[in-house]
Amino acid sequence: MYDVESKEIKIILLGESGTGKSNLVNICCNLTFNKNSASNISSTILEKKIKISNISYILKFWDTAGQEKFRSLNNIFIKDSKICIFVYDVTREETFKALEYWIKSVQEILGNEMILGLVANKIDLEQKVSKEKGEKLAEDIGAFFLETSAKNNNGEFSIFVEKLVNEFLVKCSIKGWEFIDKDYGGRITLSTDNHKKTKRKKCC
Repeated sequence: MYDVESKEIKIILLGESGTGKSNLVNICCNLTFNKNSASNISSTILEKKIKISNISYILKFWDTAGQEKFRSLNNIFIKDSKICIFVYDVTREETFKALEYWIKSVQEILGNEMILGLVANKIDLEQKVSKEKGEKLAEDIGAFFLETSAKNNNGEFSIFVEKLVNEFLVKCSIKGWEFIDKDYGGRITLSTDNHKKTKRKKCC
């Protein structure tokens, strides 16, 4: 049961099919890995509750389908996201090159008003995309970078997600960014002065 004061933060995972997005989210939310998991044919939403500074937050992970024919639908899911995590498979260079499309999609819809993460997955296998390439791309787009293996999970991705959430909350206090308040149904803005919550009337 979620606390009345829980706030929702929408996190979207983007990348090509088969990069391990679903397993990363499952591990983060349920601590499970499914080696036989099939590629998504539709978007899936999973939730995880965390507490930071005695405030509860509900992380809503939107795991989108990566197949080409579903890409047009992903634009709908990108909207209102506060944290975007791009995922590629280090064993398949084409998944790294395809990030150009996903990054462009996010920039066109949301500009720079979000926190970005870049995850190099499947490092337990032979790598065809170097760590240096991943770090360079992350630097170019202003993203936090992580190399990990969903299969050999040691909590790295969960820690990474919390780092992104913390960064988002810092940006909220500095820039007045907004995020969804589940129970209020409107918006919450963190004050840049005293961090008190100010409710805004819901428009339309």
